[in-house]
Amino acid sequence: MIYDNFKESVVLTTMLRSAITAFGFLSLAVPVMAAEPGGAASGTIAGEEIELSVWTEQSDFTSSSFSIYFRAPALRERGLGSLSLGAEWIGDLDGDFFSAEIDVPILDTDPYRIYRADLDDELSLTITSASYQGGVLAIAGQVEGVLTSVERIARRNPDLDDTLSVSLTFEAVLSELQ
Repeated sequence: MIYDNFKESVVLTTMLRSAITAFGFLSLAVPVMAAEPGGAASGTIAGEEIELSVWTEQSDFTSSSFSIYFRAPALRERGLGSLSLGAEWIGDLDGDFFSAEIDVPILDTDPYRIYRADLDDELSLTITSASYQGGVLAIAGQVEGVLTSVERIARRNPDLDDTLSVSLTFEAVLSELQ
């Protein structure tokens, strides 16, 4: 009787190990699905809470830059277009940028105007995480600054008091620029 129980236990253990091994090999044969492009941002614009979504068709990255476009009906309700955030770096994406800017078009203006800030305007861009895998960049961070209204082409600003404060936390999954 003891021998039969022992023999049965060995058979079950062997079968379990075989099943685990087979499952392990099967899982290696199934490709890991990459995250789909998309994402969101939340925070405040001009002191008002806002939720934005990543406009995946316009957002992308290269080995040394990224561009993320955010949109939301709430921007249109305020007379604003899509908010864009871009940055460039040398080497690894470690949060040390030589260029970064954020802008938001002001709709129905002539000449065409935007709210804009860059690193020279004390724009703060912090990357909290970034990973690259299979042509996809997953990135998260925070951006904060005071954007100033300027003419889009000449960057002239006749009204220095026309500003827009922005404080956003974002997460985005971007496809590589093709």
